[in-house]
Amino acid sequence: MSILKKITDNPIVESAKALQNAIKTANNLISLISDNKISNSVREMLKGLRTVIAEKPNITSVNHYINHFLLKIDPENQPIVIKELLEVFHERWKNVDRKTAEIANQQFDFSEKTILLHGNDLNVQSLIELWSVQQKKFSIIQLISLDDKIGKKQAKIIAQKGVPVTVIDDASLGKYLPKIDIILLGCDIIMHETFITKSGAHLIAAAAQYYRIPVFVLADSRKILNKKFFPQSVIDTMIGSEIKSGDTIWKNAPQNIEVIFNHIEEVPNQLISKFILEKEAFTPIELVDKIDKVLVTNFF
Repeated sequence: MSILKKITDNPIVESAKALQNAIKTANNLISLISDNKISNSVREMLKGLRTVIAEKPNITSVNHYINHFLLKIDPENQPIVIKELLEVFHERWKNVDRKTAEIANQQFDFSEKTILLHGNDLNVQSLIELWSVQQKKFSIIQLISLDDKIGKKQAKIIAQKGVPVTVIDDASLGKYLPKIDIILLGCDIIMHETFITKSGAHLIAAAAQYYRIPVFVLADSRKILNKKFFPQSVIDTMIGSEIKSGDTIWKNAPQNIEVIFNHIEEVPNQLISKFILEKEAFTPIELVDKIDKVLVTNFF
């Protein structure tokens, strides 16, 4: 083996190259903070990146942060630096939802079962598409609230695939739970003890535990967030605010009435039967070890 190959194959050299690329990429991103064309949400994320670099200056923290940064970014009208990162990011994770669907399909016999859905998730929709290809017989119930645009959107997507969907309002959940065989949820973020998802999932999972109904959360490893990598000051930026304007559910409420609208929530992992990722499934206890060893896609 040549000396040149020994040097270039050396993991220390590869790490040094990755570090140089990481520094260059991070500097290019941070320089966008003063660009008046970027949105306030992107600017907040870039400020968070600057904080990560200042307080947790290592390639794992930076890489992990950028992973979550790109998950939240709309590719439309972005500066070229962000667009290039997004292209690489999406190419590396293309069709990951199908892989997650395959793993889920191995974990449970969905034939002749009644499945309850909540929210809107691509992994769940890919799983239903897989069942259709396999010509399985199953029943879908989509849970929605009165102003639930997200749940209605998922019901439409599934129906357009030629799959019949029964839609019920969340207030009638108790009536239907005894008929449910399994519940499927999506999520935004998975952490050691809790996961972030559409509001209402906590009550669904708690009720399912009483009826001994398995609850699966479908996602991929990009959604894993190990808070140990980040300063506390940037965690809230990554998770996002749970509360939105109360006008969403009661516009111009009378005096002395406080209206609180939580659109997302943290749900205890212990209420979940299995977390399904693109390579394997985990119980809540097994998931802790997975998160401790998290390795997200290296962008550098």
